[in-house]
Amino acid sequence: MKKSVFVLTRAALVAAIYFALATALKPVSFGAVQFRLSEALVLLPLFMPESIIGITVGCFLSNFLYSTMYDVIFGTIATCLAGVLTYLLRRHKLLAVLPPLILNALLVPVIWIVDGSDAAYFLNFGLILASETLVVGVIGFPLTILLEKALRRAGLAIYTGKKDEVYVRIPRTAEKEDD
Repeated sequence: MKKSVFVLTRAALVAAIYFALATALKPVSFGAVQFRLSEALVLLPLFMPESIIGITVGCFLSNFLYSTMYDVIFGTIATCLAGVLTYLLRRHKLLAVLPPLILNALLVPVIWIVDGSDAAYFLNFGLILASETLVVGVIGFPLTILLEKALRRAGLAIYTGKKDEVYVRIPRTAEKEDD
């Protein structure tokens, strides 16, 4: 399979999963007290750079269908920036959790103030920070680490030494038996 098709397919899958999670959990994915489980995917750029496009498109589509135009624009920008910053911090995995937490906690309450739906900035800041910490830090981080290990075991790996290389299919060799 060509590398470009592989990367595009992965980005599309991430977008579809983000949108599906936001849609399936719509009652708790949008609003002042939200638990947007799809936000757990914003840590995928730690090892899958193409997921930046996927989370951005997935966020755009879910906001476009279920939220306000301000959220479509600024929420999508916040998610894209969080993905890019997570990717840039990929060598410091614990620090890479911070961009989605901080950007969403700062920007989402501003969206609600601008569109007139809620004026309690600091209360909403705290609520969004708490929900993002739970979704991204407590749920998303362990799942991301487990997914990365599973992909490595399956033969799909990204090397993050001095020189980053794109995903490479590592041929499976006969595994050594320790019997």
